[in-house]
Amino acid sequence: MTFGTLDEVEEFYKTYAHKCGFSVRIGGQGKRNDMVDHKRFLCSREGFTRRRAESNNQKKHFETRCGCNARIYVKLSQDNKYYIASFVEEHNHSLVSPDKIPFLRSNQSVSERGKTTLFTCHKASIGTLQAYRLLQVSDGFDNIGCMKRDLQNYYRGLREKIKNADAQLFVAQMERKKEANSAFFYDLVVDEHGKLVSMFWADATSRKNYSHFGDLVSFDATYSTNQYNMIFAPFTGVNHHMKSVFFGAAFIANEKIESYEWLFRTSLSAMGGKAPRSIITYEDASMKSAIRTILPHTIHRLCMWHIMEKVPEKVGPPLNHEKDFWAALNNCVWGSETREEFEMRWNEIIVAYGLQSNDWLANKYQIRESWIPAFLWIYLLQGS
Repeated sequence: MTFGTLDEVEEFYKTYAHKCGFSVRIGGQGKRNDMVDHKRFLCSREGFTRRRAESNNQKKHFETRCGCNARIYVKLSQDNKYYIASFVEEHNHSLVSPDKIPFLRSNQSVSERGKTTLFTCHKASIGTLQAYRLLQVSDGFDNIGCMKRDLQNYYRGLREKIKNADAQLFVAQMERKKEANSAFFYDLVVDEHGKLVSMFWADATSRKNYSHFGDLVSFDATYSTNQYNMIFAPFTGVNHHMKSVFFGAAFIANEKIESYEWLFRTSLSAMGGKAPRSIITYEDASMKSAIRTILPHTIHRLCMWHIMEKVPEKVGPPLNHEKDFWAALNNCVWGSETREEFEMRWNEIIVAYGLQSNDWLANKYQIRESWIPAFLWIYLLQGS
């Protein structure tokens, strides 16, 4: 019996193993003139597992190998065909019963029906586990052909392919928009493997909005996309009707200083080099460093909403239900009209509620000029 390729040999031996009741493991091979000259296909229980001595605290592993010698050994003939040069049939262990054969690891594969079901479920936002359960109900546990982990591994590989294809479609869409309107702006960065890592875009309306209302910019990078593992970061502002307006947006792969520096530099290029007078962000060291480098003359303010949202966690449960505490804090933060008024009210709260040892509140007091409204007017007047 001869075979044209090693894939045919592997399929033949796995089919044989499936009927007999054992799993297959790929063995060693040798090459000659860049072609595989010989190769072994083994019983999965061949040899013995080498493990370090396990301590009492480590989980013990079930030993699956027992030195079984069952195998086939194929060699390459003169006419570039593979033939079975050696065949060992006997096993030194029991073979699995027919009802356990579908669960042998080397016989497991994701069927076309399984692939279709998985893809359809994910389009409907149904997860892999639910898709596997659906296959169990529709096809029966013994007829799925794979385990849950196989389905998860398959989707992981599929998702990487989809991500790359979606990135290409996304860039093509940006290019079509630019061809339709020369005022549309976009720029991107790819890594050494050609993978999209950063993208910024702004249409004509967004750029015009910025020219009128770009003195104050809100930048938020707290949105993440689960499917693509990228951060969505929009630039927004407020128009003369006190309505939110969109200036531009970006996808970035990480929150490193270099990513933010590229993003702020690119946004400046899109807006004709005009930097905002003030930018509001959440508290982030990388973002702060990038703003200091790329927007040195822009007033950097921290978002009060993000800071106030953390107060319940930082002050602890005893104060979370204290109406007087929240009334005093809101009056201090929002109602103080001068620096002196804020500092007086803040100190009163710290003493009244025994928060002198709260490091988080102490830090927020140290950076009070970056988020308390009473300090904002001073900087705006200085910049005018």
